[in-house]
Amino acid sequence: MTRIRGEEQAGFVEILHNWLPHQPWFPNPRGRIRLTRVGGLRLPTPAGDADTELFLEVHIFDVAQPGAAPDEEPARISVPVTLRSRPSAMAGKSAFIGKLTTEDEQELWVYDGAGDRAFLAAWVEMARRRQGSRNGRSRGEALAGFADWEPFDLKLKRQVFDSPLAHATRILLTPEGVEEGDWSHMVAVDIIRRPTDEQPETFETVKTLSAAHSAAVPRVLGTICGAWEDRELSSADFIQWQTGVLGVIREAAAEAPDARSVASSALKTGETFKATAGQLGRSLGTFHADLAGSFGSYPQSPQQLRTMAVNAQQALSEQWAQVREEFDEDEAADLTDTIELMSMQLREVEEPLLLQTIHGQLGPEHFHRISEHRWVIAETGGMVQHAPGLRDVVTVLMSLANMVMQEASQSKSATTGEPQRQAQTTDSAEAGAETPIFFGRWYEVLTDAFLDGYRASDADAAGVDSVFFRTAMLTEALDLFSQWDGRWVFRPSMLFQMES
Repeated sequence: MTRIRGEEQAGFVEILHNWLPHQPWFPNPRGRIRLTRVGGLRLPTPAGDADTELFLEVHIFDVAQPGAAPDEEPARISVPVTLRSRPSAMAGKSAFIGKLTTEDEQELWVYDGAGDRAFLAAWVEMARRRQGSRNGRSRGEALAGFADWEPFDLKLKRQVFDSPLAHATRILLTPEGVEEGDWSHMVAVDIIRRPTDEQPETFETVKTLSAAHSAAVPRVLGTICGAWEDRELSSADFIQWQTGVLGVIREAAAEAPDARSVASSALKTGETFKATAGQLGRSLGTFHADLAGSFGSYPQSPQQLRTMAVNAQQALSEQWAQVREEFDEDEAADLTDTIELMSMQLREVEEPLLLQTIHGQLGPEHFHRISEHRWVIAETGGMVQHAPGLRDVVTVLMSLANMVMQEASQSKSATTGEPQRQAQTTDSAEAGAETPIFFGRWYEVLTDAFLDGYRASDADAAGVDSVFFRTAMLTEALDLFSQWDGRWVFRPSMLFQMES
């Protein structure tokens, strides 16, 4: 069978001109464009496809607009395609790009490779089998034991999702025989539509953790790299090639249930969240331990410790000044004593905390349950360098507190159990509702279990037992109090955390 190359067919670039401006990742949706092919690769066809004249290709183009400024660099795009001799259910109508006729009058049906099962199977297998091109400019890489997975074939199922990566198409692949919801045996495939020679820091972080066999993140299972010509540095006698990632295969965790949804469902029915909260805390601790092991950690300098103490004291004092008038006299007196004690402890603190890479803006929506006992943390939102781990703990717990307040404000049968304030309490007898939910107690049990789980991990837990953690929690709690117009979810034992 004669090998057909898409770029050699009359009309190939023209049908792409019509199709590309309608794609969300395309850089120039309006006006005239000029496509210059600068690279690409061709994949072996998987066995079992009924079309014996099937060709799988990836084309890399530089996209420019006529009349653009001379110093304006063209955008670069990656376009995976399948060339078929007839329409196919392997791709479907939504992936159809256009139809061509070859020199020998043969019809070619062109599909977007991201929607064609044959292309997706070959794409994933290139990484799993660590295949490379003869010229050495394209290669697949398998990580985290992906090479030992069962082969992917045409019988896989596919679903399109929004990718957390910029300018990428994400497809969730379910191999034959894998049940829906069995996230540990699915993969998420990101086809990079705007390739570069530099990768996002978050991707490199997770790839490093994956190579270190971390189970706390949705692991990178494989990558596919390709090459393209750098036309600015190339000449008639010499071609300068750039390489970059064209595809990423990961564990399908970002589409799995997230902790916020699970917690909200449990709270609505009054179910305990204790066991799950313990799992979440331990997962966060494992995440921090893996980050410290892969990227290092170091104790604060005396100056960093003093600066952190001053900043914590100032933030608490300013927040208290903003909300003090919203508390009654007795509550204000108790809180004033607590804040004065914390301020004294901050002035006297001597034990430095460990600084390391953390998430920084972590919330329960970043936790995903990939199996019964395994939660992973998605890196969406970025990483923070040289920060104490307690920051992640505080952001998760306060995000859950806000979720509890949202549910309490909507509930028809709510009580805090031993409330600081009664604003969110509803008389269940008058409402004719079911057994009231004790929101304050529910949140306190969750918090204790989460912290116990974190302490049981391999992470350094000194931060969550420090005055810095108690100060940060109280500062954020006072802000939450203000946001909810004086309603309060914290029980006294949670609020007045202090050492004798």
